[in-house]
Amino acid sequence: MDLKKVSLEDRKLLGRLMQLYLHDLCLYFPLEIANDGIYYYDDFDEYFSMNRLAYLFYDNDKIVGFCLIDISDELNSFQEMFILNNYKHRGYGREAVCKIFDMYPGEWIVKAVPNSRIAEEFWDTVISLYTNNNYILEHTGKYNRAEFSFSNK
Repeated sequence: MDLKKVSLEDRKLLGRLMQLYLHDLCLYFPLEIANDGIYYYDDFDEYFSMNRLAYLFYDNDKIVGFCLIDISDELNSFQEMFILNNYKHRGYGREAVCKIFDMYPGEWIVKAVPNSRIAEEFWDTVISLYTNNNYILEHTGKYNRAEFSFSNK
């Protein structure tokens, strides 16, 4: 699997994939579609900057998914991650996440999708394997959201 940093030329492609992702999120907490039929992601345009990055995932030139990450000297974080339904449960997410972690060593925080047992189990499995069980898991906020933190410095 290949990861490709999203450029401005890929903005429309990422935007279309984001619509699928945001629609899926509606299963777990309320997101309203706008009257123009679009789910808006407030910080979308910021993911074409220095410290907020987007990556597309490919397998043999076929799009598998994407992620949005924030990178800084103090703390790195996964903001969003999405695998297309045709590619779920085949190891693509795990492989992509581990590649991203390896690309950006440092302190990490990952917040699972609120109210999603599937998302929490995915992150728990991947981070547990990646860190050899050396991470902290807390549940926070009104959704009792799973937050994973670890260092891979």
